Amino acid sequence: MLMSAGLPPPTTVFGHGFLTKDGHKMGKSLGNTIDPQELVTSFGADAVRYFFLREIEFGSDGDFSRERFINIVNANLANTIGNLVNRTLGLLKKNCASTLSIGSAALPLDHPLRTATAASMATAAACYAALDFSGACEAILAPAAAGNGFLEERAPWSKFKKGGEEAEEAAADLVAVLETARCVAVALSPITPTLSQSIYTQLGFSPEQYSAIQWADTQWGGLKAGQQTAEPAPVFARIEQEGEGEEAGAQAGGKGGKGKGKPAGGKKQQGKKGKEKPADVTESVSSSVS
Repeated sequence: MLMSAGLPPPTTVFGHGFLTKDGHKMGKSLGNTIDPQELVTSFGADAVRYFFLREIEFGSDGDFSRERFINIVNANLANTIGNLVNRTLGLLKKNCASTLSIGSAALPLDHPLRTATAASMATAAACYAALDFSGACEAILAPAAAGNGFLEERAPWSKFKKGGEEAEEAAADLVAVLETARCVAVALSPITPTLSQSIYTQLGFSPEQYSAIQWADTQWGGLKAGQQTAEPAPVFARIEQEGEGEEAGAQAGGKGGKGKGKPAGGKKQQGKKGKEKPADVTESVSSSVS
């Protein structure tokens, strides 16, 4: 039809697979359909985008389970990334007055987090270009997990107590972890723009600086010596499973809440309306990695 009209046929056709819920086909008569607006309202667009792009390979069939949705989002965004940022900024505030002792570019080229982050960013770029969003999410999460392991291994809290050179090493360790988190925030920004902006803001960057980020900003060296970070605060609220609030309340001797699978503390994951950076993954990433 296109050729007969003198129009060129498409060179690429994008197609998605079928989605089931809890292993079953969805249908109005079954009453098991998924309301995307309800998901976004309850958990935020970041969480919804991340789950579907992380768990379902582009073009393949996939299954949605509310329990798995909450588990994946909590494990990856709240625990691996969120806790990494929050605990590190807390240590920086307590021991360094929320000030970076050195710039991240001054860290050794063979620093374990520097090399791990560079390798992961290269993999993520290739995955984005190939529309392998699941692979991109997996690659981006890897340095965040490495950062948590690095903190446990180096135990900067103990080094700060000893003072002297060990305290200086601990301060440099925090810079390495926060630079890793910065690179993760940039790489994940097409999928979780609100989370990424929260990380950038807490690292001491302005909204304008965040809006101007490009894929090139995943390169190591974005944090400067003397940079002031913001007051530590959770960048992604953990979602409570149904019954968790009630169980916690019972253990504390209180009434407890009726957790309905909402962000902990009753807060939505997203920021205020209008604050979210556009998240057209294929457009924003393909232009920057090509």
